[in-house]
Amino acid sequence: MAKSKSSSNASASAAKEEKKAKRPRKDKNAPKKAKSAYIIFCSEYRDRVKEENPTAGFGDIGRILGAKWKDMSEKDKAPFVKAQEKDKIRAAREDAEYKAGKEAAADEDDDEEEDDE
Repeated sequence: MAKSKSSSNASASAAKEEKKAKRPRKDKNAPKKAKSAYIIFCSEYRDRVKEENPTAGFGDIGRILGAKWKDMSEKDKAPFVKAQEKDKIRAAREDAEYKAGKEAAADEDDDEEEDDE
């Protein structure tokens, strides 16, 4: 006897839910990741593109920005790449500070537990 499609879909969706539930929650105090050169470009040019294309939707604006980025020369992209490198350094520094603070807090918690014993 062949399985019905709905029962196999139900078991597949149950398996997906099981995997999804095991994913740890994101720490809201964690530092932001470094922005890519393209994201920095988009944040600078998005308002201009909206003004030039007032009827364009969100997806249309994204396609226009993507096409502009693709057509840019490496020389034109250089300031955004430089900004990306700066942001990468910032993110690494903030991540190191965050991890150091997190480890220090964990060490304090361990010390308090030992004092209780």
